[in-house]
Amino acid sequence: MYHSRKLKPDLSITGLIPAMLCLAIGFLAYIFYGKMGFYNSIALFFCLYSLVSIAFFIFTRNTSYLAAAIWQLLFGLYVAARPEAKHILFRNTEIRMVITLCLVAATIWLLYLVFTRRAKWRGRELFELASTSTELAPDGFTARPRHAGSIAYTKEDLDGFAEFLRRNLVAMPFKEDNRIVFVPVKGGNEFSYLVSPGKFKESRTWIAFDFSGNITVNISRRDYLDYRDELSFDQLCENLGKLFAEFMDYYRKNEADRIIYKLDELKLSLTS
Repeated sequence: MYHSRKLKPDLSITGLIPAMLCLAIGFLAYIFYGKMGFYNSIALFFCLYSLVSIAFFIFTRNTSYLAAAIWQLLFGLYVAARPEAKHILFRNTEIRMVITLCLVAATIWLLYLVFTRRAKWRGRELFELASTSTELAPDGFTARPRHAGSIAYTKEDLDGFAEFLRRNLVAMPFKEDNRIVFVPVKGGNEFSYLVSPGKFKESRTWIAFDFSGNITVNISRRDYLDYRDELSFDQLCENLGKLFAEFMDYYRKNEADRIIYKLDELKLSLTS
């Protein structure tokens, strides 16, 4: 099914920053230490960067970050395990073969997760779906939360729903005294979330489910201005609330896979 795109194109290069940083470090190492310095710096970078992926895995419980961490560690070891390597461990042919085979297996696993969209942050899909039936209107942005309806669920339902959305990168949950707040994260913004989750929540759109069944939506100025046109703000908030209510309904009926199908149906980029 085709949906006309309401969001502006994603021109962010945030996702390329780690690769550019890696190449810059490798280039400097090559200037000062030659070919050996280049390979060693690249190997060290990938091994250390795997810790960032582990941090994301701890925050999200998303399998793709575990796969990425394993791949990055193995690639770092693969680069380090060259025939001319000084360390005796890496001069062992059998060890190099084991590292290579494990790297191939990890590559296949990671590519599978990427191409099946398991490694994708779903914020852009959420905002696109919320805008599907939203009319153009000049009323513009209003900086206050909107009540977006009420539905029936238990606290256990809400806890399980929060974990499902976290694990599938649909929205990151923040547990408060009497509610859970869900914050959609667009691809490229995940680093800001990792550095300061609390500050990220304050400046972004959120959808709150309280323990009495009430849904409240707050769309941030940053996210509202990411649309191509001025949309009805009240209607946009209402639609986003209805979308999450629909997702909760799927979850309570043990049909949570329909949430992922609905997001995949938009066929947006694999990464943004």
